[in-house]
Amino acid sequence: VRSAELNWWIVLIMIKLCTVLIVTLHCSFYIQSSAQGYVYPGSHWVGNTPVLQFLLKCGLVKQKMNRLSTDDIYPDSDIETGIQKLQELFELEITGEENFDVKKIVEKNNCGAFRV
Repeated sequence: VRSAELNWWIVLIMIKLCTVLIVTLHCSFYIQSSAQGYVYPGSHWVGNTPVLQFLLKCGLVKQKMNRLSTDDIYPDSDIETGIQKLQELFELEITGEENFDVKKIVEKNNCGAFRV
């Protein structure tokens, strides 16, 4: 009788473990690539985007401090908003685009006079 009861508990535990595994696998398919620490279309990594580096340094884009693998990845919209703030500070046409004037400001790499 004890052996049959023990086998029954083992079967129940195995069913629950399989259920957890199936649910976990199912949910993993819905995790966006952006949540996995990879640069995805429409985003930029700080390490290879000088304009983003400058905008962060000058406080024109808020730095992420969530301690997540995506903290160094920013969507296009954040960069566009930061560039618009920069263009407003320098009284340029506000386009939100990385144009010649924006590149010249970034190349100077000096935001001391207007650091936000």
